[in-house]
Amino acid sequence: LDGITMSYPALLSHILEGKEYIPLLKKKFISKHRTEWRALCKQLIVCPPQDRAIADNFHTQWHVSHHRIRQLIDDDALLMDMLWVWLPRYEGPSIELYRGENIDRFDNGLIGTAWTSHEEKANMFASGLNAVGKGGVTLRTLAPTSSIIAGPSGHSIRLGEYEFTLDTRNIREIMRIRDFSPCHLLL
Repeated sequence: LDGITMSYPALLSHILEGKEYIPLLKKKFISKHRTEWRALCKQLIVCPPQDRAIADNFHTQWHVSHHRIRQLIDDDALLMDMLWVWLPRYEGPSIELYRGENIDRFDNGLIGTAWTSHEEKANMFASGLNAVGKGGVTLRTLAPTSSIIAGPSGHSIRLGEYEFTLDTRNIREIMRIRDFSPCHLLL
């Protein structure tokens, strides 16, 4: 990876090497790290992947850690602008997709980019990982091709998640189809 990433911002290696994000999210250091990661996004917008191997690696690591990267950057518009440059373009038709979201985030208009073509997978996230605070909610939308940044990576397919990355700024209608009670799992 070192030879491949020499011309990229140094912080990109954190993503490509699948490093841990939780230490970066500690309250004591979050402001410093957030500033650095937002700067990285701005740099990546003007510095696209130079070959297929680095783009594929980024796509896989995005599916592994997107929730932590999103939390770290805390600027969905900036993040989605960068993803349009770094993820492989989806070229299929409009498709019905589902998302297991957190009710608090949904109520605040902060809908994530990870959506699936399998409703049962969205229910799994809505009833588990995202069922904190007020609980979880399963969402459905008919996503136009123009809002789908990328389709599932090989990693996402192997996990059976079939995760599409959406630019939620371009979604006209999102339907709330099922609510789940709060889950008190220790993560």
